[in-house]
Amino acid sequence: MQSRPLSFLALGAIAALTAAGCAKGADQSSSTSTTTTTAAAPAATSAGSATATSKVSGSAQGDAAHGKSIFATNCASCHGANGVEGGVGPSLKNEKSRKNYAQTVAWIKKPQPPMPKLYPDKIGENDVADVAAYVQSL
Repeated sequence: MQSRPLSFLALGAIAALTAAGCAKGADQSSSTSTTTTTAAAPAATSAGSATATSKVSGSAQGDAAHGKSIFATNCASCHGANGVEGGVGPSLKNEKSRKNYAQTVAWIKKPQPPMPKLYPDKIGENDVADVAAYVQSL
């Protein structure tokens, strides 16, 4: 019967992480920030994604160099060539002060309008991890 309280604790943690990732809405340029102190790891991966845990879980957080090239192809038209110029989309400079790595991954996977949804049709699981790593480096 001890697994039941752990299940409730795990569900609560997932709900808190989900709420934290969605709390900002479409305003990414807010000067206020929320700090999450829990270690964030994805709760579940899709059954068809065998490599989903290779870069998202554990201490590995994607390849920022590869993420930069994916960003240039898919994101630069709105966020600027280096992600800090802004344009149609907000500047992503210091995005790591607004979102941790896991929140950045969640945002890329399920963005709020007007940001287009690129995952999973245009970019895959590893590409999301790499772009998130790049954005965190800005």
